[in-house]
Amino acid sequence: MGSIRPTITAYGGGTQQFPVFLNRATVGMQYEKTERDLAKLINESVKQSPTKTINVTGADGTVIQNVVGAIKHSNTNALGGDSLLDVSLSTRSGRAVKLNTKGTIAPVQTHADFRSVYTSSPIVAKRFTRAAIAKYKQLGFKDGDPVPPSVQGVYAEMQGENNMRIVRGVPAMGGPIDYFFEGQASGQFDPQTGALNLSANLMESRQLAKQQKFFLSMSPPPQGSNFVFTKQDTFGVPLIHDRGGRNLSITDRSFVDRSSIVVRI
Repeated sequence: MGSIRPTITAYGGGTQQFPVFLNRATVGMQYEKTERDLAKLINESVKQSPTKTINVTGADGTVIQNVVGAIKHSNTNALGGDSLLDVSLSTRSGRAVKLNTKGTIAPVQTHADFRSVYTSSPIVAKRFTRAAIAKYKQLGFKDGDPVPPSVQGVYAEMQGENNMRIVRGVPAMGGPIDYFFEGQASGQFDPQTGALNLSANLMESRQLAKQQKFFLSMSPPPQGSNFVFTKQDTFGVPLIHDRGGRNLSITDRSFVDRSSIVVRI
């Protein structure tokens, strides 16, 4: 069995598309290995450098200059979920450059529940659920109505600064992230040029936020529940239904088809 590459290309563009044989433990072990291998590769290259500084160059041409070391971080963020921060690079000027090694699908993986979405943007979480209520009312549902089997969930495209916060992350999520490392943790160091040429790409987080719009997703209310439009949770966010309240997450465009309900926020 070959190695598993923890990238968006390996997993097909979304956490729901992971091959069924990849359980969470297996994937987590591979992520850990990628993080350790990357930090080790950078630190060994620094030792080989006559100046003890290197330029880390991605296969896509992105360069992080004057790197003097790398540190692997915990995979757990302040909420107890997956952290956006995996490896940080120290530069000669004292700056810490934050990397996520799970690839450009990482914003989806790390924003998989209500708490993570709310932490990243409380205002957006509230606006979205209120817009979802307005849409359900437009479809003819009233507070207290039983949820029919055919009811859909709701999506909203993240825009501007809101999309940027989801991509780069807030401190509690391990952000803000500077780069997304996508590929295998391997490369060649050239002592003459001081460049560590990686086989993987380095996607700048701000550039990803500009190029790719992520979507806020609310799962369909479960069958057997009733619509609840007037009650809120302890965070002040509408519950939507009476079976534990709504669940929010971040997804990418591939899961939003033409028949999906999309609201503006």
